[in-house]
Amino acid sequence: MVDEEKWANSFLGRYAGFVTRMAAFVVDRAILAIITLFTVGAIQWALGAFRVNEMLGIGPMSWQAATGLGAGVYVVVTIAYDIGLWMLVGQTVGKLLMGLRVVRADGQRLRIGNAIRRELGYLVSAILFLGYLWILFDNRRQGFHDKLAGTIVVYSWPEGLMRGTLVRDRVQRFVHERQAAQKEKSGT
Repeated sequence: MVDEEKWANSFLGRYAGFVTRMAAFVVDRAILAIITLFTVGAIQWALGAFRVNEMLGIGPMSWQAATGLGAGVYVVVTIAYDIGLWMLVGQTVGKLLMGLRVVRADGQRLRIGNAIRRELGYLVSAILFLGYLWILFDNRRQGFHDKLAGTIVVYSWPEGLMRGTLVRDRVQRFVHERQAAQKEKSGT
């Protein structure tokens, strides 16, 4: 019979793979895009509602100005979101949903220097996507941004059957199917 606790806990602390990390990254970027959209919309509304444009003698915000504002807001929000959450809880919302945690190579919480280097490393990793693809071939599943910052990404599934992750139900189903197959095999 499969020891459910032992099997589920076997992922705890293992290096996270490319697909799981990419899924977390996509979730985080979607969240950041929504935050940026609402922030730019609120700024545009406030400028119109308080007639700031009229007071400054400029017309309504052009699409170029709105795009520039959006890019600036996105950069600021991204830096605050990534660095803040990495340092406070070790995981962004996407990483939380996927059961991942960012830690220093020694397993400790990130410091400000690690977080800043990791954020800057994202830019370098994005060049032809090579820094991210590095994860596929590295023994510790580190991208270039991880190597630059001295960080690793590990599975953080808590004790038990990975409460709080998107894969919990799939793992529970797998465990129960294996148990049922073993019972059937043994004839009980």
